[in-house]
Amino acid sequence: MSTITVLVAKRTHPASGRLTRSRADATAAALALGLSVPVRLLTAGAMPDTVARDYLALGAPLLEILEAEADVLATLLPALRDVPWVLTGTRSEAEHGTGLLPYALAAALGRPVVTDVLAVQPDGNAWIVTQALPKGARRGLRISPPAVLAVSAAAPQTLRHSLGDAMAGQIVRTPVQTSGPATAPAGQRVPNSKRRKLLEAKTVQSGHARMLGAIESPSTGGTVLQAGNPHTKAQAVLDYLRAHSLVHF
Repeated sequence: MSTITVLVAKRTHPASGRLTRSRADATAAALALGLSVPVRLLTAGAMPDTVARDYLALGAPLLEILEAEADVLATLLPALRDVPWVLTGTRSEAEHGTGLLPYALAAALGRPVVTDVLAVQPDGNAWIVTQALPKGARRGLRISPPAVLAVSAAAPQTLRHSLGDAMAGQIVRTPVQTSGPATAPAGQRVPNSKRRKLLEAKTVQSGHARMLGAIESPSTGGTVLQAGNPHTKAQAVLDYLRAHSLVHF
């Protein structure tokens, strides 16, 4: 029976700054654990035991940590070349610039990648994958291994937390020696710490002022005649029309 490998990673909580598990990766792990297939959790780089135990609390028996200072992709590739099914989250962080790993893995391994996966159902050696599309649409795909699936954080999975499983699960740390960076698809990588610049209004106005600006038409200049007889006022209008070449008499 084929083993499913789920890639997990730590994330930094935006409010407290402490390291926690990624909800997207935890959703991918919960989806895999719901199938009657052996599951292996795998990560590259440093991961504290507290975060690893949070993933094991989902019910996984083992989490393997590949400890290496090289690029994450270069560290993972040797361990994934013979793995038929690789599951990941859509992105470990909420920042723009994350979420590249599934595409980079698929390109380096020469496999198809399916994103925004909501559910999977075994169909012989293949899987029937339910993929989320824009505007709430869904479609089913029959995918044969090997493949990389990026599970949507909106997948209907219950993220359980069992203290017994967290303590019973095994954490295996494996030092890895890599020869160099892996070949990744061309593109620009954006650091996680680089945030999108927020647009700011040129002027700060109250809601009442903005409403008046929307309903009041600005003055375009001119002369207001409040005194004089009708002949004088008519002559002023005629002079204006002649000055703007609106009449020719």
